[in-house]
Amino acid sequence: MAEMTIRELADICGVAVSTVSRAMNDRSDVSPETRERVRAAARRYGYIPNASARRLKISTTQTISVIVQGELGQLVIEVLSHLEEAFAESGYDTTLQHVSEEHAHAGTVERLVREGKYGGVVFLGRYGSSDRDLSAQLIRRLAEIDVPMVFCTTPDYSGADSLHSSISVDDQSGAFELVSHLIEAGHRRIAFVGAGSERDREHAWALRLAGYRSALAAASIPFDERLVVPSAEEHHIYSIVNGYESTKRWLPDAPTDVTALMAVCDAAALGTARALSEAGKRVPEDCSLVGFDGMDLAKYYVPRITTLAQPLSEIAQSAARVLLATMRNPSRAIEQVWIRGRLLEGESVRRID
Repeated sequence: MAEMTIRELADICGVAVSTVSRAMNDRSDVSPETRERVRAAARRYGYIPNASARRLKISTTQTISVIVQGELGQLVIEVLSHLEEAFAESGYDTTLQHVSEEHAHAGTVERLVREGKYGGVVFLGRYGSSDRDLSAQLIRRLAEIDVPMVFCTTPDYSGADSLHSSISVDDQSGAFELVSHLIEAGHRRIAFVGAGSERDREHAWALRLAGYRSALAAASIPFDERLVVPSAEEHHIYSIVNGYESTKRWLPDAPTDVTALMAVCDAAALGTARALSEAGKRVPEDCSLVGFDGMDLAKYYVPRITTLAQPLSEIAQSAARVLLATMRNPSRAIEQVWIRGRLLEGESVRRID
């Protein structure tokens, strides 16, 4: 029989994962009744906490900070849930720190980390400026803070020699697979919706655009700059409103022979679908559409959006593994982990002759 996980025990007790962690670790911020109920359930169902993590936390703080910049979208919330479970399984509490765009600089993070005395930090999603050079400077500054850090769902783009470990979906290969899927369905005139600024070339949108271009090249389809739809909302690229506004602005002058679009993410795909509908175009009858991320909103949209699903649990588990290992051994080698996504076929792609 497989060992019980902390999430399963939390579900049985009707409490949060973090509450189980605190109860099992004799924390004073859990009521005696709840502590006893959790421990009794643990004995009954054979739950065994991670012993190595118990030994580790004796020499360090019990809390790990997850820092999020900008919007708290569905993907961020789901990854946060997985991170909380993974850290709790190892005996740690997780706290969320939200940083607004205007305060996204190393000084803010240094203050948050030093005041909180955290054992480790996870940067969830993008951290830094839309200006790549400025972001690289910020990340180099973060390396001077003496606290283990890992980037989750985004690479460390500080330069050729990365300063931090990172775990991310393989954005480029995922986009390559999506566009290749469209090409296999007979499409040759494929637009990309949601391109950001040229200086931002190592963020997710740019890696996905690179995968788009690689798929076209592999099929000997000429790249056409007119089919790259720039983001109307530069600071909210991965949003429904950006997909909608970007597509709406582009459509009046768009080439008339476009048969398919790849949106930078699922949320943008929904906005794109709305803009297409308002222009009298149906998905997929008049125009096929794919997204990226594998979010529920794409699954339950009509038609269901074909997408590239990010393995969020695997990404979070890898981030937790790397951070905890770095906390044990701060001098360990940097890891850059790229995790392959999975193509989910929906109803938004039509095969053409």
